Amino acid sequence: MGTFGTGPFSSDGALDFLDELAERPLQQRAEALRHMLGYVLANRDLLWREYFPDQVVAAAALVATTLPGGEHLQHRLMQVSDESSAVILPEPAPDLATSALEALHFVAGPGGPWHQGWTTEIDQAEARQTIDGLTAILQAAAHS
Repeated sequence: MGTFGTGPFSSDGALDFLDELAERPLQQRAEALRHMLGYVLANRDLLWREYFPDQVVAAAALVATTLPGGEHLQHRLMQVSDESSAVILPEPAPDLATSALEALHFVAGPGGPWHQGWTTEIDQAEARQTIDGLTAILQAAAHS
């Protein structure tokens, strides 16, 4: 049984995604994120087969770590794995904010698949807080 938590980097799927990204050279990571987010948006019907909501949330959170307001996410990213320091992006990625926000809304908008399956009210509230926080950071960057 895998780990699945309410934070953006709190699941096995999110950590696997981060590990895959960490294997790429630093200069290729933003492009890999751009490709992944574009793939999600162009292939919404492949959710649950080719990608999962926790991976999309982790990708959006990784974009948010580079933006104003995302500093706490950088700290969380550093906590999740010894290897996670290698997952950082080389520079801010505000150009990815719009696609990250759109992909996040797809998987974690009201009633979206990210919100399905939380078994307690506390987990439901924490999951909503995670998405609300990411949305606020990404919206600020997308609208500036």
